[in-house]
Amino acid sequence: MKAKPVESRDQPLSRLLAEWREDAPLPPRFQERVWQSISRAPAPGLRTLWTSFQAWLGPLLARPAFAAPYVAALLMLGISAGWLQSRHESSRVRTELGDRYLRALDPYQAPHH
Repeated sequence: MKAKPVESRDQPLSRLLAEWREDAPLPPRFQERVWQSISRAPAPGLRTLWTSFQAWLGPLLARPAFAAPYVAALLMLGISAGWLQSRHESSRVRTELGDRYLRALDPYQAPHH
């Protein structure tokens, strides 16, 4: 079966859109708010490093072949950072407990830092 040309399929819609009129009043200070939002928007040519990174990464994350390794890499990075932080913290606690033990045995013993 042959499809109808786009022009003939959209003819009723085009007529309806040509007849349509909106008579509802705009909200108070509508035009002023529109111009304020336009003035606050960043210039289209200027992009920050973060928005450039998001624009580059967004389409890549939509592809599962890239998203899965990306999430896995972030997970491994988080686990590694947590492990290093816990090693540092446990070393600090171990040293502090050793100093407390020495002070319990000899209250005049100075801690070794």
